[in-house]
Amino acid sequence: MLGALVACGGGGGGVVAGIDRLGVTNGTINGFGSVIVNGVEYETGTADFDIDDGPGSQSDLKVGQQVTIQWDSSDDGVTRSAQSVSYDDLLEGPIDSIDPANQTLVILGQVVIVDAATSFDDEIVPRDLTGLELDDVVEVSGLIDGNGVIRATRIDFSENSDDFELRGVVESLDTFDRTFIINGLTVDYVDVLNPPALANGLFVEVEGDTFDAGILYAISVEIEDDGISGADEGDDGEVEGYITDFVSATNFSVSGIPVTTNAQTTYEHGVVGDLALNVKVEVEGELNSSGVLVARQVEFKSGDDDDDGDDDSIDGRVAGNVTAVNAGAGTLVIAGVTVTVTAETRFEDQTGAVGQFFGLDDITVGNYVEVRGDPGTGAMLTAVILERDAADTEGLLRGPASAVNGVARSLSVLGVPVTTDAGTQYRDDDDNAISAEAFFAAISNGSEVEVQFTQSGGAIVADELELEDSDD
Repeated sequence: MLGALVACGGGGGGVVAGIDRLGVTNGTINGFGSVIVNGVEYETGTADFDIDDGPGSQSDLKVGQQVTIQWDSSDDGVTRSAQSVSYDDLLEGPIDSIDPANQTLVILGQVVIVDAATSFDDEIVPRDLTGLELDDVVEVSGLIDGNGVIRATRIDFSENSDDFELRGVVESLDTFDRTFIINGLTVDYVDVLNPPALANGLFVEVEGDTFDAGILYAISVEIEDDGISGADEGDDGEVEGYITDFVSATNFSVSGIPVTTNAQTTYEHGVVGDLALNVKVEVEGELNSSGVLVARQVEFKSGDDDDDGDDDSIDGRVAGNVTAVNAGAGTLVIAGVTVTVTAETRFEDQTGAVGQFFGLDDITVGNYVEVRGDPGTGAMLTAVILERDAADTEGLLRGPASAVNGVARSLSVLGVPVTTDAGTQYRDDDDNAISAEAFFAAISNGSEVEVQFTQSGGAIVADELELEDSDD
């Protein structure tokens, strides 16, 4: 079983006066206003915060981080009050290698995928893979998929370059040599004083100060609860992640959490037959006496990835000045693209003008905003990540091409018409400069294309057109 998120203890059995539901939620922080996780707001006025195994506060949290919230509700889950909020990075250490072509990093022997659903700390410039260098020590929050690969939902520079950390499930335990394996990485715990009673299958957090020849030399090993398994029978459980083990629709795991379905389970954006290894889902249900999450609802999420490597990940982006905002309708317009925000849109302000409590109401016409999300029909985009940035004259469109006209050297991207001129530069999917003829010969309707342009308020004239690899 692969590692999951750390929980904060059980919700407790029995009914407390005024409380009719107890639960534990694992998921991604979308925003604040207390804390919003998986599109649901949790009041945190009386919550305890556990940040990296120590006391903390809500101000220590950031969008994109994976957290566990133990909560209660007095109105059948409609409004929820957090009893505790726990965050711990999944991986921390120096970058051993960077593969721009495949958008991956290797840290402590762990493969980390960086994609359009990865949030970056504002100290990483630019806020993407190119802002990182070998030997940078970073903290990664994310989800482990069925191949043991970490799908990063947030990356930050580490505050302590001497700390190495990994969380996961113990395998191949050797109590004589005092070693075990986590997701392919050998951990040597010879120098750990009074280690806990370890066993294969336990979820642990390992801290070390040396990583050499593929071995992490531990200075601390702690046993932790793996996700919602710390909750009690009858408690609500919610978990977001990839299906990491799959036997059947009634026997599978999400982020290492055992799940079953029954005749009463409902499905959103898919059907029971879509369940398979490596599919990304959000499951809501109730814990049974065996600690298995009995699903009331299974929602298939954007970014689903099956075992054969086909990927339906986020492939639409737009950046530029906002020309219209309709907070009531949950929309804004950038470069002719109507962007729709949802309860699960991840909001972050990179300008410093607003702290954690940033949302659509804070955006005004003229703000420079970058959005990554899922293209719709025409010039439409549903936002997964929305970030406000400092003013910039450069605009960007990325998405499927349409209305491709090689003779006129024009096309539409994300449904927005784009023209070219003598100054337009063209690049292939390896970032090599090519001719206009070669570019238009290589694309067709549906090809993924990125457009960089200078904002003028009028028609979009491309400064650069690049054919994109859909896996980037």
